[in-house]
Amino acid sequence: MSKVYRSELNPVDFLSRAAYIYPEKTAVVDGGRRYSYRELAERSWRLANALRSAGLRKGDRVATLLFNSAPMLEAHFGVPAAGG
Repeated sequence: MSKVYRSELNPVDFLSRAAYIYPEKTAVVDGGRRYSYRELAERSWRLANALRSAGLRKGDRVATLLFNSAPMLEAHFGVPAAGG
């Protein structure tokens, strides 16, 4: 009997993996704006770094009020990447 190895893929890992495997594929279409997975990851990590610089600590809560848009998707990945 062989062992089954399981690895859970959280949203932050999903984005990292997608940016690595599909860096130039379109990830976001928001009106006239289009971002690749690489650009989405870079923007999300930039938000994560800004939140940490502003004092966000692991487990802190972050609230956003955003339309279904590119910034909402960036927050979806950036906040947990920062530990929020």
